[in-house]
Amino acid sequence: MEIKNKIKEYLEKETQRKIESETENLIEAGVLDSFSMIKLIAYIESELKIPVKMEDLSPDNFNSIVSISKTIESHGKKR
Repeated sequence: MEIKNKIKEYLEKETQRKIESETENLIEAGVLDSFSMIKLIAYIESELKIPVKMEDLSPDNFNSIVSISKTIESHGKKR
């Protein structure tokens, strides 16, 4: 399964909300807040086995499925 799909599936399950678009701003839509972002990062690191660096923890990198995927895929390729 593609990383974007895994992230979307995880977020929809955790938040009980349908994400309409991979480019939807998850922060503005109320899907992601500080607590759910921490849980998402824990999921990425434990389930996807991709470390998330502190410098990547910004709203720009975590505001949509696309931006999250790009951020973590770049780390997965560097491993």
